[in-house]
Amino acid sequence: MSDQPTITNRITLLLVFMFAFSATIGITYIYYMNKVKQDAIEESQKAMLTGYKRSIAYSIRTISDLLGNQLKNIPQEEHQAYLQKAVKDLRYDMDGYYFVYNTKGVNIAHPVHQEFVNTNRLAHADTKGHTYIAELAKAAQNGGGYTTYWFSKPEQETPLPKLAYAQMIPGTDFWVATGIYIDTIDAEQSALTRKLESHVQKAIIIVSVGTTFVLFFLVVPASFYMINTIVQPWKQMERELRHAQKMEAIGIFAGGIAHDFNNILGAIISCSELALLDIKKSMSAHEDLQRILQAANRGKALVRKIKAFSTRNSTHVQFMRPATVLQECLRLLESFIPATIDVSVRNTCDSALIYADPDQYHQILMNLCTNAVQAMDGKKGSLLIELSIREVSLDEAQEMKIAANHYVALTVRDTGTGIPQHLLERIFDPFYTTRKKIGGTGLGLSVISSIIKQNKGHISVESTPGVGTSFTVLLPYAGKSQEVAPQPLNAIQVQGGTESILFVDDDKDLAYPVEKLFSHYGYNVSLFTNSQEALNAFKVAPESFDLLLTDQMMPNLTGTELIKEIHSVKPDMPTILYSGFEGSDLCADTPSEWEELGVTKFFSKPFEPALLCEAVRQLLNKSCSTDKEPHEYTSNTHN
Repeated sequence: MSDQPTITNRITLLLVFMFAFSATIGITYIYYMNKVKQDAIEESQKAMLTGYKRSIAYSIRTISDLLGNQLKNIPQEEHQAYLQKAVKDLRYDMDGYYFVYNTKGVNIAHPVHQEFVNTNRLAHADTKGHTYIAELAKAAQNGGGYTTYWFSKPEQETPLPKLAYAQMIPGTDFWVATGIYIDTIDAEQSALTRKLESHVQKAIIIVSVGTTFVLFFLVVPASFYMINTIVQPWKQMERELRHAQKMEAIGIFAGGIAHDFNNILGAIISCSELALLDIKKSMSAHEDLQRILQAANRGKALVRKIKAFSTRNSTHVQFMRPATVLQECLRLLESFIPATIDVSVRNTCDSALIYADPDQYHQILMNLCTNAVQAMDGKKGSLLIELSIREVSLDEAQEMKIAANHYVALTVRDTGTGIPQHLLERIFDPFYTTRKKIGGTGLGLSVISSIIKQNKGHISVESTPGVGTSFTVLLPYAGKSQEVAPQPLNAIQVQGGTESILFVDDDKDLAYPVEKLFSHYGYNVSLFTNSQEALNAFKVAPESFDLLLTDQMMPNLTGTELIKEIHSVKPDMPTILYSGFEGSDLCADTPSEWEELGVTKFFSKPFEPALLCEAVRQLLNKSCSTDKEPHEYTSNTHN
């Protein structure tokens, strides 16, 4: 009985700690969510501006090429009349239009200001003194470029800043330009900011309400139930304290959320898989950890797609799976397809490969699906997207003007209004559109038809008015993908060892689970969060280390600089480098570039722990500097 007050006090302290710990997690979450929101807003605004620039440049390049091809077949004395007619009704966005000058600064065609036509405006300046016509002419003659100047919108008098891009029309001394007003970009950025702020606030509210509900209706009642059923009070108290210590470790992890999304996801994935190793499948927490791991993997895929559009290059042809692009497009289509349209997918070639640019294939699929949705005009209907392998016979190939071979067929079928037979032959013509009143440019199908031909493919269309339309895209079949989905640590056997690993990462949140991961499998891990200190320790005893595992972006010495210094002392030491900046100016992108930098193996963040363990073991097995026998460890220690 004399122990009862002590037990009560400790129980009270434990409960107070749980409340304080939950509040700390909530405050930390809110702080970092707001910080992440600001970073996301800044990055999205930069990406939006970059996207507008690319869109303007791509539009001008497409139109200049099309105009250049058309002018080849037209007498020179008729060029100006043709250009005036071509750009008269052509618009870019709501307030944008296309205008044509020659290299001497004489206006050839202007759909809004007819008074400019046949006048020399090379020396004309805007209200800020910029001779923008001269700047655009110079940029066009240098291969194309941007300039910013002040000009009033159509039917308005007040000048506004405008971003424009100009490029020469091939084979002529004319250049064509268009632009977009900065206030339009600002308006969209403001709208995006409001949406992001709204989503963050909703997330904070949901997490706060959920945490409070779990705390008061699950944690607290469960704690009292356990206390009331104590048989051995001190052992129970010890278990409670151990539980509190685990919660504190989770709190440290949660409080270490940093700006870098890849580091965050990498830490979540690694810690989740390590926790799964120590928890029996029969425990309820096992399923919870599996769901955390699934959510983190979904977040990893989302981070990687955002990173491809922002750094999206002009063309990158590679072996790709159309099924993967189809899945990405379906997630985008869900955001704007009306609920009245039933979307179905039929995929009979999930592992098929083609040799093409994934971004261009994405453009083809999105354009066809968008056209299908518009054809149904918000009414009830169905949209079928089908992927299949199709063998094209010799007769069919001759008719389609492609090689007789196997092709990956993409079919997009809708139940819209259909296309009259007499218009089917014109739908791929540049500038031809049946939706001019609602802003159609007539370039969508023309552009994707050009992309398909460049990739040695074929596009066909079948349509019945009042029944619907079906587009079929054929691209050469390039084999079958051998991709194998990475398995979690608790699902495979991992071979460990007793070698010494020099591990360098300035991010403590990511370094902690990686160090624990390799320590779990028997390795002797020397962790350094300062690359210079790691180099100094290595130079003292270089033979004490068998492998280097390092991050790329660090103060003092970067990962590649550290590798260079270490190889100057021990040239045959295997090295593994990981980074979240591959493909940028901050990091190499191809295996040949990594090899030139002395990197034996490269991983993109966030990496799969199982693949990292496998790579370490393979490199150590190949290394001639170790004679230590590897140890067998199985990650699924609890069955």
